[in-house]
Amino acid sequence: MKTPSPVRPLRVSSPHRVSARELLSASSFVAATVVLIVAVFLIYLPTLNFQFILDDHRFLSDPRVQSPGHVWEYFSNYVWAQFSGGPATFYRPLFILWLRINFILAGVSSAGWHFLSIVKHVSVAGLLGITVWALLRDRVAALLAAGLFALHPAQTESVAWVTVPDPLMSVAVLAAVLLFLRYLSWIGINQASQSLSNRKRRKAIRNVVVKPSVWWLLASAGACLAALLAKETAIILPLFFLALGLIVPSRHADRTSAPDGERGCTSRLLYALRAWAPYLGVTVIYLLLRFSALGGKLGANTQDLGYKTILLSFPATAWFYIKVMFWPVQLRAFADPTQMNTLSVHAVLLPGLAVCCTAAILTALLLWAWRKSTRDLPALELGRIRLALCLGVLLLVLPILPALNLNTLNPGDFLHGRYTYLPLAGLMLLFATAWHLADKWRLYVLSAAILVAFAFAQLTWRLETAWKDDLTVFTVAHQIAPHNQPVALNLARAHVQETLKLAESGQCDNAIPVFQQVTREYPDDWFAWAALGDCQAQLNNFRAAEQSLHRAADLSKKPQVIQEWEQVRTRVSSGATLPPD
Repeated sequence: MKTPSPVRPLRVSSPHRVSARELLSASSFVAATVVLIVAVFLIYLPTLNFQFILDDHRFLSDPRVQSPGHVWEYFSNYVWAQFSGGPATFYRPLFILWLRINFILAGVSSAGWHFLSIVKHVSVAGLLGITVWALLRDRVAALLAAGLFALHPAQTESVAWVTVPDPLMSVAVLAAVLLFLRYLSWIGINQASQSLSNRKRRKAIRNVVVKPSVWWLLASAGACLAALLAKETAIILPLFFLALGLIVPSRHADRTSAPDGERGCTSRLLYALRAWAPYLGVTVIYLLLRFSALGGKLGANTQDLGYKTILLSFPATAWFYIKVMFWPVQLRAFADPTQMNTLSVHAVLLPGLAVCCTAAILTALLLWAWRKSTRDLPALELGRIRLALCLGVLLLVLPILPALNLNTLNPGDFLHGRYTYLPLAGLMLLFATAWHLADKWRLYVLSAAILVAFAFAQLTWRLETAWKDDLTVFTVAHQIAPHNQPVALNLARAHVQETLKLAESGQCDNAIPVFQQVTREYPDDWFAWAALGDCQAQLNNFRAAEQSLHRAADLSKKPQVIQEWEQVRTRVSSGATLPPD
């Protein structure tokens, strides 16, 4: 006689989860969303008075950005192609196109560029909220994820610095994710089954085989290509979508799988590979475009560090980014180098222990969420929770991996908080999922999240002031990273730039001591030598000016500097000199 198999008890949603969904009605959700958007704009309102900083100046002076008719050049050349000596490493045509749009809309108005930067940041937060809603059908969770992401203090670097490409890339990445979810048919099934009871919903899902539309997949692959053309970090997306397809395939794949375990795994793998093919295709297209634009190569290392150095540097580098995301109480846009060549307890083992502890805590929380969803949730919600957890982990981990390869980053200056922009979206998705599963603890979690949001808002308001102009940026950067040599050099150059205003107003006597000090501290800085030579020429000390400009011309190799030096040399040869100081 055949023994009957045990009957699996019917799972229903807990009353806590149902009541949490009703915390916000549709109208209240819209009102809260408007309040959040207004709050983000108000917090970043001071940036409208900030100046252009860092690379902003070079982008604004780029003829391709200032003039029409250069769109093809965005795709056929690299970012710094218009500047002599520019590194042939960055291929970001869609980012340059975005800068061109900014120039059309705002011209050289820094306020206009900063306003568009805020709009871009709010758009990323909005897409994150839509992603959370598509997965969890939880209005509060969507608001929490979008709000904490938008208000996180680490985002000040990517918002107040208007030519950072990470937000633009993130828009394309989240669009690709949403389109991929639509291809998996999760959004469509969710919307169709919201009005059904739990029992009818499970029955409908069992009886309906959803045939995914390939157009959603192709649209997602197109958004993936857009992300690649915005910033190189998006090269992780093909791996991202392959992993997502393997972990959580669509119901179409599951329903066509044979009962046998081996055939089921084979079907899942084949389905994931078919879904992955368009992403592989657009990646090949991107690499071919990049290969052509960079003159027959895909990229170049900025330094040649051995694997031992990279491995020993990994713990401190990873710990830096963990602190940026989890403890953003201070500005971490810059940091002292974490490059290590020997094993050290303080610089290697302790950061490594901290990284391992953080990873262990996150893993424990993920396992709790996974088991709780398996135990308590009906089939539809179980699949959505697992998909949200997988998606959050992939967004948190994969985008930060390129920042751990020190050979592709600036020597001595490779730690920047802006590299966590997209990983923070993954972190907030995981937090929103935890809130969704918290049951009776939800009100406590919500209260803590609101307090954190207020703290984030105050920290963002305070930290964003560091980005108001070049001198302030590097003054603050030098305070938090006193051993960062590129920061120290840029601070000196910022002082030179400010002192040039004295020279332009005829106060060269006061400006020359500053230029001389910078040339003593940084004898290979051509900019300081050129400024010193200009001032000396204004004071008719052409012999000293000729020496300074000669030094600047040898260091910079810039035609304009060389021409100025030759003009002064001609005057010296003609005897138009005064006695030396």
